[in-house]
Amino acid sequence: MTKTSSTLAQNQQAIARQGMVFGLSGSAAGFESSTPAQWPSLARRAERLGFHSLWLNEEHFQTRQKRRGGRHVLSPLVVAAAMAARTRTIRLGFSLLLLPLHQPIRLAEELASLDCLSGGRVDFGVSRGGSERYLQAFGVNNLMAREQFPVALQQVLDCWANHPLLLDCVAIDVQPKPVQQPHLPIYIGTYSEDMARWAGTAGHRLIIHGIQSAAHARDNLRWFVEAGGDPATVPFGRFTYVAESDEAAERELLPVLPELLAKLRSVGQSQRAEGVIDMANLEPKLFIKHMVVAGSPATCRERIAELRDSLGIRHFNLLPAFFGCLPPKPLNRSLTLFAEEVMPAFSKG
Repeated sequence: MTKTSSTLAQNQQAIARQGMVFGLSGSAAGFESSTPAQWPSLARRAERLGFHSLWLNEEHFQTRQKRRGGRHVLSPLVVAAAMAARTRTIRLGFSLLLLPLHQPIRLAEELASLDCLSGGRVDFGVSRGGSERYLQAFGVNNLMAREQFPVALQQVLDCWANHPLLLDCVAIDVQPKPVQQPHLPIYIGTYSEDMARWAGTAGHRLIIHGIQSAAHARDNLRWFVEAGGDPATVPFGRFTYVAESDEAAERELLPVLPELLAKLRSVGQSQRAEGVIDMANLEPKLFIKHMVVAGSPATCRERIAELRDSLGIRHFNLLPAFFGCLPPKPLNRSLTLFAEEVMPAFSKG
């Protein structure tokens, strides 16, 4: 048995014993710096390495730098369908779909179709949308989108119920129904206290994306837990990179960070993201220290164990491609090291 095959067996056994699980997140589940035609095969590779889930962001109007590369951005629903066709067990999640940009009944049909095609492997991550640029381009009123979010989400859930949907006093039978009943797991993405608490109160799950500062991510999780949410259900995301040593990790990351940090500065300067991103740490070495799980396998194990023990999380999401700034070769090397030398340490024995 090869080392990778042995690692796969160990990781699958760990999941079966309900140890920590690990997912990959990004606009293409972390593969966005690779050619899109390769993504289904890369999803299959992630499954073979023992990753629990792949999470796809909805993004729009992203310009790919021709000279230095960068991330490809495609429709997450279409990408998830292609990945579902090449995989068998890995879960397919969205981190996140922007609900105001979708008609709820059509979205319910498409997600249920994907759940049927994948054999019940879809996780529905959703938010009320935070980008003014996206909302304006799609003709959506920001205030109205925020106010109508719970109603629109409930309409999606009503479409999946085992009874007709009443629409303008007319009963319609929305098909198909998802394999997972009573509905797909719902993950709410938010940077605000009111929405984090609402998710906990409503019985939904929370998803924490990796661009948040450590302090804000902890606050977000605390608000959710105080409202009755379970931290063990929360996919907790961080930029992650594993190398042979701490020094090698820093040396290999420093050249790819300037483009990423420029993007984060732009997000952090927007009014809607105020307080979410730690602007003081958007300097390469400080960013690696405070915002990234990076270093040798031993260092990464220590950092993840600290998050597990202090926050009660059991699901860790890697943002491995650094918004597409990390080229495919070091990305693949990092994921292999993570699967072979980090994940097995978190099995529940």
